[in-house]
Amino acid sequence: MNSALFDLKGRRALVTGSSQGIGLVLARGLAGAGATIVLNGRDAEKLARSVAALKAEGLSAHGCAFDVTDAAAIDRGMAAAERDVGPIDILVNNAGVIALKKITDTPTDVWDDLMDTNARGAFLTCREVLPGMIERKKGRIINVGSTAGRRGYDEQGAYCASKHALAGLSKVLAIETQKHGIRVHMLSPGGVLTGLSSDLRASRGEPEDSPEWMTTEEIARAALYLCTQDGAAISDELILRRFASEPWR
Repeated sequence: MNSALFDLKGRRALVTGSSQGIGLVLARGLAGAGATIVLNGRDAEKLARSVAALKAEGLSAHGCAFDVTDAAAIDRGMAAAERDVGPIDILVNNAGVIALKKITDTPTDVWDDLMDTNARGAFLTCREVLPGMIERKKGRIINVGSTAGRRGYDEQGAYCASKHALAGLSKVLAIETQKHGIRVHMLSPGGVLTGLSSDLRASRGEPEDSPEWMTTEEIARAALYLCTQDGAAISDELILRRFASEPWR
């Protein structure tokens, strides 16, 4: 993924929820293009292992453990990250959770957890990095959404609501920060082969390693493309659907 077209040398990126899954592969891709990466997660031990794995590959990686639902922890964590690597140029809001329940069977605490992690967490991290980006007149934010932020799916009421909320946040962020030279994108994939989606595949009777589901590497390549849009063109939203799914739906 590292080429003249995708050069992130000298840039510093923080990826939330990157101790595993899409976030880890995405962070590896950005680091492979030359960026200094700050990985984030709630589990400090798992995060440390992921950072060590990237460093063993010769990549510039650092760790910053905090929960994206905790505003005070974000404040401390972001400050520590910037002391460690310098100002954050690229923020990727990847941290997310899912629950498969009919709306009538969704407990309030499950609803709150999805909204807090998938929508409120992105709001909090954006609010933390924006003052510095505005002062420097540059910066990039990628909010990892989902096709569930564009339509509804059975048993995904809380998840769809949270991703629709993230889409609304992204639209207003782009409007408010454009004059400050900040680029805001939304990356919205469909089904991806991760542990997070294993219950969803099981509920549909699909194999754990279904070739019809996207890989984390495909999502990482899309994120890298967004991170290097520095010219006159910009993608407000990049939608990735499974090739096996219905086109234009």
